[in-house]
Amino acid sequence: MRKTVVIVLNTLAAQIIAVCALRYVTEFFILSFVNSLVTHILLAVCAMLVVTLLIRRQMASVVLLALAMGLTGHSIMVKRAHAISPTIEEVAMKPALRVLSFNMLYENLENSAAISQMILASGADIAIIPEGAPLLFHLPELSAAYPYRFGCGAGTATCDLMVFSKLPLENMTSGTLSDLRKDRLMRAVVEVQGVRVRVVAAHLSKPYFDRYHQDELYTLKAILGNDPGPIIIAGDFNSGSIAPDMQRLLRQMNLKTAPAEPGTWPVALAPYGLGIAIDHIYARPPLIAQRVTRLPDNYGSNHYGLMADFILRKP
Repeated sequence: MRKTVVIVLNTLAAQIIAVCALRYVTEFFILSFVNSLVTHILLAVCAMLVVTLLIRRQMASVVLLALAMGLTGHSIMVKRAHAISPTIEEVAMKPALRVLSFNMLYENLENSAAISQMILASGADIAIIPEGAPLLFHLPELSAAYPYRFGCGAGTATCDLMVFSKLPLENMTSGTLSDLRKDRLMRAVVEVQGVRVRVVAAHLSKPYFDRYHQDELYTLKAILGNDPGPIIIAGDFNSGSIAPDMQRLLRQMNLKTAPAEPGTWPVALAPYGLGIAIDHIYARPPLIAQRVTRLPDNYGSNHYGLMADFILRKP
């Protein structure tokens, strides 16, 4: 009986490991959900294989455990491949720019007043709000603190993605990443300590809609071009940084992540360290994130928001 149980568990573990390893050879969209969850899945497989060894020691279990542990370690390395850490001196510096990014959920009307007050109290210089339509009813008070706005009548007719800014937004342009949704890409330039910084807000489609997520990232890269200057790209990417298409974007655009990106989804697990970082605030040096933190409350959304403080690294 024990031998049968171990064989079943080993077979299941081998199949799961094989599926997780497919990310190295294909970007097939059906695997997209697995790609973002790969570390969680492999850790669960490791735990399952430890149980099999406690039931009955077999060489197959040992080999599979070693393989699962190796893939788990590599997945963590991939997540940190584009991370950049501030120095002790940079952490102590006064932030040059604070950016808030929060998908508030388009149907979240009952919490819109609380979210509006949260934005006002956040101290953010720029607030990027995907699915921000409920804030339409709070534009007067938000506009008093954030005189510059993009979206919902300012530059776009749609009330989905919105950008609020205390800094003048120059060269504002909006774009559409695919035929699924309109106006889910916004670009502007702000001046930070005398340096012109491109600010990009994006809301990508879920990655299991055929090839839409991959194609939208290609479109995003094509629209942004090869300008090597400082840039911040923030919003809801609906995918972890570990996914192959996300890794390609980070690599091609030289974007950097925080050393440990906070999990933002699902909201039931994120506070316990079990969430996935599918919302991101990326930047390119000389912009360096001093810290990227998860908002303490999800305000009725199906995502947690993020706050990032940036400094400009001196040459």
